[in-house]
Formats: sequence, C-alpha cells, structure tokens
Amino acid sequence: MEFYDRIRARWLRDKVMSAGDAAGLISSGMTVATGGGNSIGCPKSLFAALAKRIKGNGKITLITGGPLPGAIDGVMTLAGAYEKRVGQFNDKDLLEAANSGKFSVVEYRTGLLPHHVRDGRFGKIDVAVIEAVAVTEEGFIVPGTSCLDAATYAMVADRVIVEINTEVPSELEGIHDIYIPDVAPLRETIPLRRCGDRIGTPFITCHPGKIAAIIESNIPDKPPVKSAPDENSQRMAALLVDFLKREVRSGRLPEKLLPLQFGIGSIPEALTAELAASPFSDLEVFTGAIGDGGLDLIDAGKAKVISTSGLYLSQDGFRRFYENINTYKHFIIIRPVVLSDCPELVARLGVLAVNGAVEVDIYGHVNSTHLQGSKLISGIGGSCDFLMNAYLSVIALPSTGRNLTLSRIVPMVTHVDQTEHTIDIIVTEQGLADLRGLSPVERAGAIIDNCAHPEYRPYLKWYLAEAIRLRGGHEPHDLERVFDLHISLLRNGDMRSALK
Repeated sequence: MEFYDRIRARWLRDKVMSAGDAAGLISSGMTVATGGGNSIGCPKSLFAALAKRIKGNGKITLITGGPLPGAIDGVMTLAGAYEKRVGQFNDKDLLEAANSGKFSVVEYRTGLLPHHVRDGRFGKIDVAVIEAVAVTEEGFIVPGTSCLDAATYAMVADRVIVEINTEVPSELEGIHDIYIPDVAPLRETIPLRRCGDRIGTPFITCHPGKIAAIIESNIPDKPPVKSAPDENSQRMAALLVDFLKREVRSGRLPEKLLPLQFGIGSIPEALTAELAASPFSDLEVFTGAIGDGGLDLIDAGKAKVISTSGLYLSQDGFRRFYENINTYKHFIIIRPVVLSDCPELVARLGVLAVNGAVEVDIYGHVNSTHLQGSKLISGIGGSCDFLMNAYLSVIALPSTGRNLTLSRIVPMVTHVDQTEHTIDIIVTEQGLADLRGLSPVERAGAIIDNCAHPEYRPYLKWYLAEAIRLRGGHEPHDLERVFDLHISLLRNGDMRSALK
C-alpha cells in the first residue's frame, strides 16, 4: 500500500505495471537515458528486467552522466544489450568489454552531457528511466538520493518510466532544487548567487502524459563501506588545510574560505576530517558528489550549506542520514548536474576544487582516466568542469603506486585529461607544489622537489636535465626516452628499472 500512497496523482496509478512489462516499452535500437550514479539513485529493477528481455534480441544506447553499478552496467553488458554507452563508468564488466572493443563507449563531461543531449547531438531520446521516491499530485517526479542528469532526460524523452523505490524514505522530499537552464543561445544568467540559494522546484517537472509506466522497486542501494583515510590521505589533507590557512593569512582567501569542491574516497574523507578539526567555520560546499565527510562537517557544526547532485554515502552514512533526515535537509541541497557542475557557477562562486588523478607529469599535465594511455578505468566525469573554472584547482594523489614499483609523478603522462594550464596546486603525501606564476621548467622543479617520492626524485631530475640538454625548448621533453620508459614499464612492471 505504501507504494500506491507515494503516487499522489491518482490518475497515474493506471500506469502501474511490472518491471518486465515496462521493459517491453524499450525496443532494440532505442536510445535510453537515466540518472543516478554508482549504486545510488539508480532504477535497478527496470534494467534487470530489460537485460533479461533484450538478451540476444537487440541492443540499445544508454546515456547517463554518472557511473552505474553492476546492477545496471554489469547485467546489461553481460546480456550483450549495449550498442553504445555514454557517460562515466566504473563497472568492471563494462570496462573489460569496452577495452576489448565489444561495444563503443563515449566518456563525457558530466555537467556538459545534459546540455548536448538536449540540443540534439545524440539524436532522439526514446525513453528516460528515473528512480523516484514519489509522484506529486500534479504528476511531477520527486527524485531520490541522486538527481544528476535525470531532470533533463525527463524533459527531452518521448516517454518516461518512473521507478519508485520504497526503500528510500519519502521524507527525502523537499531536499531537491530542480532548475534547468535554457539551451544556448537562449540561456540566461543562472539566478544563483550563493550556494544556499534555492531557485527551482523540489521535484522534476514532467508532463504527466509522458509517463508511460510506474514500477515499484524495493531493491536497496548497495553503498560501499566508508573509505577509511590512510596515512597518506591524512598527510595530504593536513598539507592542504595548512595551505588554506596560509592563503587566508596572506589575504588571498577570506576567513571562511570560498565554496569547496571535493569528490568521494579516502582523500576527501581525510580532508573533511581535517576541516572539521580546523578553526574554519561556516563552510560552504559546492560539489557534484558528497560522501560521509559532508555529514561529518554538518555534525561538527562546520558546514553552512552543502550543494550537490547526489549523496554517495557509505552504508553507515546512509543510516546516519536517514535517522536524522530532517536535520540534514536543513543543510543539504540536491541539484541537477547542470547546476552542480556548471562552469558559470563554479567560476562565479569562486570554488576551491580538489580532485584526484591516476598520474601527473613533471609539468603539471594530469591523467585521470586511463592506464598506459589506452586502458579506460573510469571517465572524466565532472573534474573538467571544476578544475577548468575554479578559483583554485588542486590535484591530490599518492606519489607512488603498486608498493613503490611505480611513480605517479612521471616525465610525461600517457593520456591528458587536464593540461598544465588548468592546475594551480599539486599535493602528494610528500608535499605541496604551488605552480602559480611558474614557467614549465620551474613547475617541473617544484613538482619533483615537493611531490615526487624520494625513491624517484633523482631519476626525474636526471630526465629533466637530459631533456633540457638534448632538446631544450619551452617545455623540454626527450620523446625517445619517454617512449623507452613506457615500453620498459610495460615489460618489467617496475618504473625504477625503466628509469635507470
């Protein structure tokens, strides 16, 4: 009965059907779009039924900005149901299939993807599938714990399938702020001046006539265990907070800082713990995703407001959130990704952006998505939107990997997601390099001296000196040595032997 009570537009109860019947509305060759990310806020029941129905009988294109869990990307991949997958990725089965060329994947900037879907670059969207906690009296959709790009897809799709997850408390209603800017050239200034402003509606506006099916789901999200900050993460967090204190003392940052952006994982968890213990207060967070650290800031009395496109909490984090949902709703706003990752807002609010990376080279180029230049391990997501437009752009990563067998500070990255023109600060557990105002060779010296592990520092200094001696130029590189380095690394698996 609770399921039907959540469909407050009584005339839409005639649209209720099983997940299998709703999956029958999707045919081979269609383009389907959905919202959500990781295991959070995703319509899992529909895609489980679709994978069974379509297996061996066709393929679809699926578009979504966030990475989807195995309950979607995994089952669809194993069913051979993808013609193309657009967005961001982390499911192991999908990545294996994509890297072996079984179907096409298109990694896309999360904040830009909804705009480009809306202006027609991906063709017609046949069906949008949206997880919700309720349907309002007017027939509008109240999304779940992740909004991401669902609101745009509900706007442009020919038909909408709503999956109401009764495992998510209906008390979540009211936390959302749904506002979709117009498409260029009609787009006007977004009327959001502070992180805590509300400029939209607490639901996704969707013409009720588009809703083709409403299905029930009681599949709980499977959030990860909370990322425990390790010693390296704690060291990086301490270095960053000390840096922020110096920036305040120098007058380059206000006492309450500027809005902060950070993602999820051990480094963001360590950073929020360090901020919670710091003298900073009334902190504003403007980010695409928030983990348990966001709740920690609220509980410590340090957060003024947290604006995000999704709650990517751990199992314990969701328990805390649901037990105190009305309290947390005073501090947290869930927005569409076209707001949370909006370049205009990131630049205008003066966001301090902290993101991770796979590797960084001595000049500050960043690889966030590929191994050895070829193997996709994720997708660019929203990091571009933040790092390219932030007041300060920070990359935080460990200095080494694989038990010291490779340096994550390298002579030249094998894949570039962010150029050196984007990055202001690089921090590892070894130290922090402030790259502002430095030439390429000066940047290289700062990164090697401050960020590289001592085991690799002599090799990197030797490479830089040889590149200057043999090649020279504005940003010296010895491409033959770089090529030999990566070939040797592939063969031997130990960068130390490759650099000798």
